[in-house]
Amino acid sequence: MSKLIRTRERLLTKLELHNPGGSHKYRAARHIIDSAVRNGDIVPGQTTVIEKTGGNFGFGLIAACHRYDIAVELAVGLGFSKTKRDLLECFGATLIGKDMLLEGASPKEVVQHHLQHQDAHGKSYFYTDQFNNPVGVDAHRHQTATELACQLIKAQAGKEILFVGCAGTGASFTGVTLGLRDHGFDVETALVDPAGSDSKAGTFTDHRFEGMAVGVSPPFLEWSLVDQHCTVQHGEMLLAQRQFYMQSGVYVGNTAAACLAAAHRLMQQPQYADTTVVTLAYDAGLWYQDLQQSVAEGVGPSDPCGN
Repeated sequence: MSKLIRTRERLLTKLELHNPGGSHKYRAARHIIDSAVRNGDIVPGQTTVIEKTGGNFGFGLIAACHRYDIAVELAVGLGFSKTKRDLLECFGATLIGKDMLLEGASPKEVVQHHLQHQDAHGKSYFYTDQFNNPVGVDAHRHQTATELACQLIKAQAGKEILFVGCAGTGASFTGVTLGLRDHGFDVETALVDPAGSDSKAGTFTDHRFEGMAVGVSPPFLEWSLVDQHCTVQHGEMLLAQRQFYMQSGVYVGNTAAACLAAAHRLMQQPQYADTTVVTLAYDAGLWYQDLQQSVAEGVGPSDPCGN
């Protein structure tokens, strides 16, 4: 169970970066792999798991598959953290399609190519397909949210919760929101995007908040669960990241820091005066060493949630 820590009187963060694999993605990865092994879709020692990932889901798959002696092949976009790509290989994954990616192919096209030619290469693939596999929602609804609910009760957080999160596939946002409601919490939500992006509208800009606004509308995000849409500037994210480290000693990743930046603003609004605000520390900040720079002056709009 990952810890829940308090950095402000009404701000609680669940440290999902302390899961095996280093992120919240381990939960979905393990749930998918365990289900596939039980169902016979994966035969340990024979089947190779294949996936396209920005890194975190890949680390989760490596950790989940190691228990069964399952090989892992990953297509990772060249725009993602080089540190992650190097360590994925170091920890045992095979990064596939490097030449194709250099020539302009997408990770999805790399996976499709390998699936189409698996017989010729003597492979038997199982495609975990995180963007189309609903098992990930179940993992967060029945595991992440259940843990969080118990921790919130222990912390005497009250029943009114504002969950501030982001979405890649949308599995964690949907699963945590539904799970907390299953446990009797009155949950309002805020979805965070990088400045200039709107995941619902399918509008995406270049950004380094890896794990959110990934270029496609989140397939598992139930939009009826989203009460507010917030945007965060790059400088705001860096500032929130540093502040969280000074308060907790925990160096969170970019998506977590972006959600914290939005949470800080939302907490100042009168309607949340008695509401507990909850975020997830999706992964650690050490993956993104190239972003360690001074926070620029003018960290963004006065209100990232457009109010």
